[in-house]
Amino acid sequence: MNEPANYLAFLPTGKGLMCATTMIVVDEDVYGWYTGPGARGVVAAFFMLEHYYSTHETAFYHSVDDDARGPWVLAWPPVEIDAGRLPPVSDAMCVELERMQDAFAAEWLFYCDDPAAAADAAWYRKQGLPLEGVGIRHARLNRLDRGGMLWTYASPSLDLNIVDFLRQRWPLDYALAP
Repeated sequence: MNEPANYLAFLPTGKGLMCATTMIVVDEDVYGWYTGPGARGVVAAFFMLEHYYSTHETAFYHSVDDDARGPWVLAWPPVEIDAGRLPPVSDAMCVELERMQDAFAAEWLFYCDDPAAAADAAWYRKQGLPLEGVGIRHARLNRLDRGGMLWTYASPSLDLNIVDFLRQRWPLDYALAP
């Protein structure tokens, strides 16, 4: 199995964390997890891009909630939503996705409702940085490229085309028009 690749985007003059995602490529498919602000607060979901690296049309599945073993939906191609679908991934992949998400979140993220994150939240307030529900650990912010209005981090092995594909289809505010 490949090493996970990560992408984070932070808007220091806006909402703060715009997206955080971790993913792996297995054969022609991409599996991962994302979080960030959406229309109804913080969104978090596991995902699968089936046939991403093939000549077939890519299918985008994501979990309904932040639960790899719960219901999933087919979000692309645009068809009638298939609510209540069982995970399109194997049990072994669910375990790997949960492990990957746990490691990524522990390394990069904190949640405002977690008492253990009080120091990170206080640091954000002291620096005057925005924080809405979830943030990037302050000790990791120095890893982001601050070359523009949007600060970003991308693992060297990350195919940024995957992020663009997701941005056209995921329910996060950090989106591209289709």
